[in-house]
Amino acid sequence: MAQTTAAHGWQLEQDSATAYERFLVPLLFDTSARDLVDRLQVRPSDRVLDVACGTGVVARHAAERVEPDGEVVAVDLNPGMLAAAQEAAANRAIRWEEASADALALEDGHVDVVCCQQGLQFFGDRPAALAEMHRVTTAGGRLGLSVCRPLDHQPGYRPLVDGLRRHVGHAAAEGMASPFSFGDRDEIVALVRAAGFRDVEARIVIWPLRVSSPAAFLRGETASSPLGGVIADLDAEVIDALIADISEGLAPHTDDAGVSFPIETLVVTARR
Repeated sequence: MAQTTAAHGWQLEQDSATAYERFLVPLLFDTSARDLVDRLQVRPSDRVLDVACGTGVVARHAAERVEPDGEVVAVDLNPGMLAAAQEAAANRAIRWEEASADALALEDGHVDVVCCQQGLQFFGDRPAALAEMHRVTTAGGRLGLSVCRPLDHQPGYRPLVDGLRRHVGHAAAEGMASPFSFGDRDEIVALVRAAGFRDVEARIVIWPLRVSSPAAFLRGETASSPLGGVIADLDAEVIDALIADISEGLAPHTDDAGVSFPIETLVVTARR
């Protein structure tokens, strides 16, 4: 079973990372990754760094833009994520590195663009991570971050977190809520500026999510997280009650094709 750690946030083993690539990337992260590289105007010959790359969807989109003369380096602390990323990338010319965001093995001013999609909220030392991103970015280079807004802005995930709290426990609920734990605009903008970046701009971006049913939502989200084994070990009646609670909470977002709801993300861009 995958584990979470206080120091390094949400950590996935390879089976969970593979589920993450199959479920969450098509559901949300592929579209948002393309949007992020568009906002950063990634172009041929750029040198791009993808921090907390996960299964590498941002790195893949960046590689499409910079080939054949550019460079993409993708960094993640989690070996399971990196293994899934390398498999998903096929023959893309991406350099994969296992490293912490606050200890990047790159020279000063090495990259033109730094991307970090849904990673900042999991960093143990956010100022140190942003300082490293600033250090490795060339003068005039671009930074792009995306971070989920708090749970109060997530009408689809609130019923999931609440249901887990009632039927599985506090730890499971907090684990599922962790992607939404750090989405305050003023705090993020202040951190980015304190790291030395300029021209900081923050925008709220709302993405529509659609899943076939509340049960499919529960299965996909938990399989893509450290909770996969926990849910699999529950008694059938507990799972039934959990799905019933989630279904009730998602009723306002349910139609004849399944469930559809918005997810709110803060996208921050800046220059060095």
